[in-house]
Formats: sequence, C-alpha cells, structure tokens
Amino acid sequence: MEKNFYEISAGGTMLREGSYLDIQRSLVYRGERADFTPFLNVPLKELEKQLKASKVEEQKIYDQLKEAAEAWDEHGAQTLLLEKAIEYLKVPEVKHTANEWKQQEDGSWEISNLVYKMTFSIVKFGDEWKLTWELSYTAPGLSVGYWGYTRSPRQRIEYEGSKKYKTLEGAQKYIQSKFDQYADHFETLSPRIPKEAKPFFSVNGQLLQGYAVMRQVKKESITLEDLMAQLDASFPAEAPQEQVETDRDGDAAQEQLPSAAPKAPQTEEPKSSVPEEPGLEKPTLFETSPKPSVIPAGPQTAASEPSPPKAIWSGRKQSPLHKKRAAMVR
Repeated sequence: MEKNFYEISAGGTMLREGSYLDIQRSLVYRGERADFTPFLNVPLKELEKQLKASKVEEQKIYDQLKEAAEAWDEHGAQTLLLEKAIEYLKVPEVKHTANEWKQQEDGSWEISNLVYKMTFSIVKFGDEWKLTWELSYTAPGLSVGYWGYTRSPRQRIEYEGSKKYKTLEGAQKYIQSKFDQYADHFETLSPRIPKEAKPFFSVNGQLLQGYAVMRQVKKESITLEDLMAQLDASFPAEAPQEQVETDRDGDAAQEQLPSAAPKAPQTEEPKSSVPEEPGLEKPTLFETSPKPSVIPAGPQTAASEPSPPKAIWSGRKQSPLHKKRAAMVR
C-alpha cells in the first residue's frame, strides 16, 4: 500500500453534547514520500494559480464548518438547558421531622424542617455528662454534589461538642436554653432563607421550589431630634422650678423691687401619667416534664433514654426581651 506524503492528526476532534464541540485537524508533511514529477514540466505561474485555487476551495470548506459550528451553538445550548432543568427537578425533598423532636438510630435527637436542623445528644461517661449539639441548614442543593458549596457560606450554623456537666439537669438546662434561642427557626415547615444561605437551596443557579428568601428591610435613619423626642416621652413632665436670678458677681439671687412690674403668675403643669398596660401572660415554650434519663449513644454502660418535650407554640407575639421559662428536655 502506497503511503501518502502527509499524515492527518485529528486528536482534538470531540463532541460532548451540551458542553463543547472540538474539531481540530492538522497535516504533517512527509517529504520522503512526496513526488514532484507531475509538476516538473508545468510553468511556475500555472502552479501558483493552482495553489491559489486550492486555497480558495479550502476556505469554502472552512466557512461551511463555521456555519455548522454556529448551528451547534443553538442546539448545544438547548441540550445544556434541558440537562440543567432535569437535574433541578430531580433534586429530592430533604428528609425532616416536621418540627418535632425525634430520636435517631444513633441515639441522638433531631428536630428539623425544610430549612433548619438541630440535633443533640447527652451521654454519660463515668461521673460526667457530655453534651454535643449542632444547628445547621438542611441544604438540599448539596445533593447534586456541587463543589462550590464547600466554600462560604458554611452549612453548619453553630456547633458545640463534648460539653461536660456534673449533672444531667445541667446539660438539659443548657440545651433547653439553646433551643429557646433558635425556637423561631422551627415554627413553620419552610422558614424564609437568609440571603447569604441561598446557594444551599439553589440548584444550577435557581432557588428550589417551596423556598423563599428573606425580604431585605431598609433601616430608617434616626435623627438626634427623634432620639430626644423618644427620651422626653419616656419620662413624665415635671412642674417648672422657680426661676432665680443671679448678679454678675455670682452672689445669691435677690428678690425683685416692689416698683418692678409683677410677673405673671406661673401655672404649674400637671404631671403626665401614662397608664401601664396590663401585663400579658408569659407564653410557655415547653411543658415541663419529669427528669429524663440519659440518651445512649455508642458503646457505654446501661442507660435509659430521655425524650424531648413537645413544643407548644403561643399565638401571642412574644416581647423580644422576654426570657423564656426554663424547662426540661426529656
């Protein structure tokens, strides 16, 4: 078989649907296989004319390839969009406990919804009780394995491990206080998402169905006059004190001479009184329960299992400064 005077290199030719189209071909000249015999008796100008015509035909083929590549742009983009949309729709809903405390197979306790998850475990080792707890986002977007989620923001919101207590009651009191701190995260199945956490609940750049981002509230600027008005409103009005006059040398005030025109009598303004609102009954977040026993987690000595109380949500809007009543976590 006769070998050609050239070799074709097409190592870069590849198509990945919806991703890239690569057509790369090159010619490698092998002089030892070439034959110049057909050109020896042809005038040089004729050969140059044939060369020019060959390049024109080559340019036509190149233009056709460019048109085909541009046609691929549209079809490749449609393939890409369909792939991303199907990926988005295939993301499963995160598993959660519907805002109820439930014990897991490892002995820990969990309360969760579509956005937040809180877990804790209390384990006894020797004479101490060890508490481990965590608050995190459920982050359904992580199921697609997008590497960018390993950066900020973090899935974990707060975590404390192996906190030691001398008594079970001490550990329970602490975890109760932490749950009271974040109890508003577990009032609905799909709380609004902080803006910075949106990537956790987005797939391929789109927020998943059933989620909403917190609205941005513009802070109104407070002037010095506003602060003074609030300060005045916080104190009852007082009767004006009698005005005294002092001389230029700083001596004590003297009474006015009889010939001086009498001052108009000053009327004393009554002290304002603001009736106090009747105190609202403080809502209770949890029902108190008998002291629970330890939650088993891992190999340890014989122990019994506590269960957390069921949350009781109050219909009243609680004051931000109201301190929640302490309760046991069973």
